[in-house]
Amino acid sequence: MTDPLNGTAADGAEPGSTGAPDGRGLYYDEARQFLMAEGVIARGIPTFPLAARPKRNSRAAAFDALSGNTTLGIHMSEVPPGGEKQGHRHLDEATFYIVAGRGWSELRQSDDLPDQRVDWQAGDVVVIPSNAWHKHYNADPDRPALQLAFKNTRLLRKLFHSRDFVYQNDFRFHDRYDDDADYWTRREPGNYGKLRINLISNVVAEPVTPDPSAGEGVGIAWFSMGGHRTIDHALVEIGVGGHVREHQHLAEEAILILAGSGRTELRAADGREIAIDWTAGDLLAPPFGVRRKHVQQGDVPVRYLRIQNNFIERALGIKGNVSLDGALPERWPSIIESDRSAFESADAG
Repeated sequence: MTDPLNGTAADGAEPGSTGAPDGRGLYYDEARQFLMAEGVIARGIPTFPLAARPKRNSRAAAFDALSGNTTLGIHMSEVPPGGEKQGHRHLDEATFYIVAGRGWSELRQSDDLPDQRVDWQAGDVVVIPSNAWHKHYNADPDRPALQLAFKNTRLLRKLFHSRDFVYQNDFRFHDRYDDDADYWTRREPGNYGKLRINLISNVVAEPVTPDPSAGEGVGIAWFSMGGHRTIDHALVEIGVGGHVREHQHLAEEAILILAGSGRTELRAADGREIAIDWTAGDLLAPPFGVRRKHVQQGDVPVRYLRIQNNFIERALGIKGNVSLDGALPERWPSIIESDRSAFESADAG
C-alpha cells in the first residue's frame, strides 16, 4: 500500500499576522515563532503553509490549539534542502511522522558516546526518546523535508511552569534509551498487545489485528515507542463500508489520515452534532469529552495514525487497551473506615 501523504512543503509568502488570533483561525505567534492553526481539522498537511522559525533554523506551523487541546502538542517543521536543524535536548516525549522528503537524525544519550544515526523517509514514524540529544538532517539537496511532531510539551510546561525544566534538564532516561546498538531495529512484543518498536518504516503498510469491539470492519495495531508513558500510538484501519463505533476517550487525540476518505460525526452531551469530511493528508483532532464516530467513505479502506496524550488514564491507573470508551474508574467505597483493632491489640500486648 502506498502512502498518499507524501508531498512537498508549501512555498507561499509568509503570513502577515503577528499577534493574537483574528477570528480566522490562522495567525502567527511571534513569541513562539509558529504559524498557529485553530479549528477541528487542518486539511492538506503536506502543503500546509509554514512560517519562519529562526530559533530552529526552520519554517513551521503548530496545531497545538486544535479543538482547544492543552496537553497534546503538535507541530510541523521543515528541514531545508540539504540542510539541518539545530541539535538539542528536551524532556518531553516526542514522536515524528515524516510527511515529505528523506534524511536522517543523529541521537545520543551519553555525551561521551558517538551519535547513532537513523535514516528516515516519507511515511516513517520516528521516536525521540525523552531528553536524548538529537539533530535532524535533510538528505535531499533540492527539496525540503517535513516532520510532523506529536509531543507532551504543553502538559509538562503546565505542570512545572518552567521552560528550563523541559529544555535544560540534566536527568537522563537510561531506562528508555541507553545508546543500545539495536535500538532502531528492535521489533518485539510488548505489554497489552503492543508492538515495541522505535522506528516504523512505511507505517501505513503495517499489519493490523481485527477488532470487532471497535466497530464494523475495524483493525488496530498498537505501538509502544521510545519508552513513552503518555504519548500513545495506534494505526487504525476501517474497511470499505465500515465504521469505528461512537465512543470517547479520556485523552486528547489527533488523527492523521494516511489513506482513504471518510467522515467523523461529533455529538456533544447537550445534543449538538456536526459531521466533518476528511481525506488522506488531513489532520483531525476530535474535541476532548465529545463523542465521535468515524465512518469510511468511497471504495478505498481508511488508514489513520492516532496519537493520544493518555496522562489522565496513567494517573487514574487505567492500563492497557481496555476500551474505546473513556470512563472514570468506579471508586464507590467498599470500606468506610479501616478496622485497626488487630493492630491496637498487638500494641497493647
